[in-house]
Amino acid sequence: IEPVPVSDFPWRSKTIALVGNASSVWDGAFGPQIDSADYVIRINQGAFIPLRGESTGSRTDALLMSLSGYAWDKAWMYSRARLKAKTVVAMTPRARTFFGIDLKYLIPVYPVEWHAELHKLLGARPSTGAMAIDLSRRTVDDVSQISVYGFDFWGSPTTYTGIIKAAPHDPVAEEKFVRGAVPDGQVYQVSPRSA
Repeated sequence: IEPVPVSDFPWRSKTIALVGNASSVWDGAFGPQIDSADYVIRINQGAFIPLRGESTGSRTDALLMSLSGYAWDKAWMYSRARLKAKTVVAMTPRARTFFGIDLKYLIPVYPVEWHAELHKLLGARPSTGAMAIDLSRRTVDDVSQISVYGFDFWGSPTTYTGIIKAAPHDPVAEEKFVRGAVPDGQVYQVSPRSA
C-alpha cells in the first residue's frame, strides 16, 4: 500500500480561503469573499460552529483536523468531518494510527517531517493553524492562491471554545511565520474587540 500522495491534494491549482477559528472573524464581512474561493478550508472544529454567510462564509470544502484518541474516537471524528467536507486531512503528528495502520495509508495527512521542520522554525509546538498554512503553501502551485481569514494569533477567543489559550504555541512566532508565508495583503483580519 502506498501513502496518499501529498501531490494529490485537490487544491493544487485552485484559489484557497483558509479560515481559522478566531472569534474576531464574526465581526468581519469577509463571508462572500471566502465563499468566492475555489476551495474553502477550515481547521479543527471550525466547520462545526454555526457558519454565518456574511462573516465566516458558508462553504467547507476541506477540513484539516487533529484526529486523536482511540481508534473509535478517530472513526467518529472522521465520519463527522466527512459530513461537512469532501476532503479531510489528519494534521496531528501524534496518534497517527488507526487499528495499527498509519493514517497516511488511509487519508491525506500533514507529513511528520514538515511538522518537525515547522516546530524547529517556530521554536514551539505549531498550532493546527500554523500547520494548515504550511501545508497549504507546500501544496499549491503559487502561494498567491492563498488568502487567510480568522487568524488573529490569540487576540480573541476561539469560535468553538470561547477561550484564549495560546500555550504551548508561540503567537508572535506564528504571526511572523504566517505573514512571511502568505503574500502581503492576503491575511484578512478583524481587530479583536477590546474588553
